Amino acid sequence: MDIRALEPAEALAAIRADLAAAPAADHGAFLAPLGDLHARVAGRSTAFDTDLYVATVLDCLKAASLFQRMAFADLLADVGRVPSCLLDAMLADTAMVSRPLIERGKLSDGHLMKVMNADRTKATQLAIAARAGLGVSVTDRLVEEGGAEVHLTLAGNDRVALSPAAFARFSDMAASQKDMDLALAQRSDLPIDIAKSLYQRISDRASQRLSGMLARDLTRGRRPLALKVY
Repeated sequence: MDIRALEPAEALAAIRADLAAAPAADHGAFLAPLGDLHARVAGRSTAFDTDLYVATVLDCLKAASLFQRMAFADLLADVGRVPSCLLDAMLADTAMVSRPLIERGKLSDGHLMKVMNADRTKATQLAIAARAGLGVSVTDRLVEEGGAEVHLTLAGNDRVALSPAAFARFSDMAASQKDMDLALAQRSDLPIDIAKSLYQRISDRASQRLSGMLARDLTRGRRPLALKVY
């Protein structure tokens, strides 16, 4: 039977019937048609009994291989509208399963905070810092717990909100100041006072570099390359 020809609720019933007749060890293979069904209805919870769908998926996840879980998570990340309890289960799985959801999934700030509570590795912090649409509660947490690479990623991501405290902290950082200034310069929402300070530092460094190039070339007894017109 081609379940694609059935209405969503009928397709779910057909999958469950086949599942009931299959050995428990084979249940992981049913994640593929369940994922296709979710994609087919674009995650709309009114298309079938959501609680029944979630219970069916959770049963299949127990027997699924790593590859099957990874493929299912990858599909969910692109489709979105994943029921909250199912999303929690996928995010609690191994990093190879949760990574597509963390990087591309339509996650709330609440879900991202749960992820950071459970996994404080730099890889996870970087994946979250590169996302669009983060709220201040998440970005402040990343500022507080992340290292230099996380800070630079967050500073250069103008698709997220930063609090005034985060802007001030990034602007005042002494370590890797050049990289931080270049990251902040990509943003369109810089507070005026920080923008002025930032552009002054960048101008000062550019002037110092030009002076250094002139002195180098004069020391070598040649016309400064910095004065050449190309």
